[in-house]
Amino acid sequence: MKPVLPTNRKNKSQVLLKTILTSLLLCFVFNSFSQTVHTVDNRPESGAQFLQIHEAIAAANPGDIIYVHPSPTAYQNTTINKSVTIIGPGHDPSNYNGLRAHINYLYLGGSVPNTVISGMSMWHCGPNGLSDGSGLHFINNRVSISLSASQGTCNDWIVEGNYFDVSYSAAVINTHATITNNMQIRNNIIEGRITNLNHTNIVTNNLFIQADPSGDAQVFNGISSITSPIVTNNMFVFTDPDITGLTNSGSTPVTYTNCLTWKISGADLTPLSGTGNLDNTDPSFSNIPTDLYDFYNNDYTLQGGSSAIGAATDGGDIGIFGRGFPFDTTGRPHSMPHPTEMTITNTVVQPGQDLNVTFKATQKN
Repeated sequence: MKPVLPTNRKNKSQVLLKTILTSLLLCFVFNSFSQTVHTVDNRPESGAQFLQIHEAIAAANPGDIIYVHPSPTAYQNTTINKSVTIIGPGHDPSNYNGLRAHINYLYLGGSVPNTVISGMSMWHCGPNGLSDGSGLHFINNRVSISLSASQGTCNDWIVEGNYFDVSYSAAVINTHATITNNMQIRNNIIEGRITNLNHTNIVTNNLFIQADPSGDAQVFNGISSITSPIVTNNMFVFTDPDITGLTNSGSTPVTYTNCLTWKISGADLTPLSGTGNLDNTDPSFSNIPTDLYDFYNNDYTLQGGSSAIGAATDGGDIGIFGRGFPFDTTGRPHSMPHPTEMTITNTVVQPGQDLNVTFKATQKN
């Protein structure tokens, strides 16, 4: 059911008050790091500084932080044209009573080195007149079409902690072999394919969920005339019983190191090329109540005794919790407070009387 805005006066006041208190909390925290924070909320009467993300970007200086509040309505498509930090509340709707901060298309344009995007839900993020997009940190977002690094300069991207949910045959991360160097794709859950990686790119500690209907599943496409990218410590889990193995398109084969493969219907996959791999090995996730695609209800941590524990190249675990990364299915940004309680204890007040509010917040490491 699509969430709707509250209509009574009391609830509207609570929405306004919660937005203001959250914004004040964020301003206090970020200002302690000498950064200016701008708040965005497209709900009328929200109390935020701006209704749309592009308005906040226009007012921001390079290095500023833009906090985007959850809303039942998607934000207008926006081009980031300066180096800023875009922060949403996390892409799990249950974080804020069924709401999240969603934008269909978020573009990168001009020169935007070291931009940070975190805690957002989106269809697509990619270049639009981009000249310098180097150093992008794309963390804890949900992407339902693609992330593209195919224009301008897109070196040194860090893509981590994200949830990419697309069709098994779609190219969910698009790179360019000559302009995308030193990209790190790490600790993500990925449905779909990655294209045009080169030997400077690192793909590590991801969980790939694939549903190719038959034959060899393809995860990496367009690997041609280059040395194989570095592919280590990943899990490849297949949900269709007819899948026989893992391959890539292009003339250069991918070499896998300390990766795990598993088909939920049986163990008859062709072994991976490379060394240290755990072929046909159940990862032993802690709790999958229905299926692997029930993202927000699944617990992808590893049970004690899992073969993936301690089996990575660095002595850590294979999969999304390797490298000590605090993967979180809620998609909340790291090291940022979020409200956990806002209780108004006297909802009816007389003129001049104080409104008593209990407001609590916490943050992830």
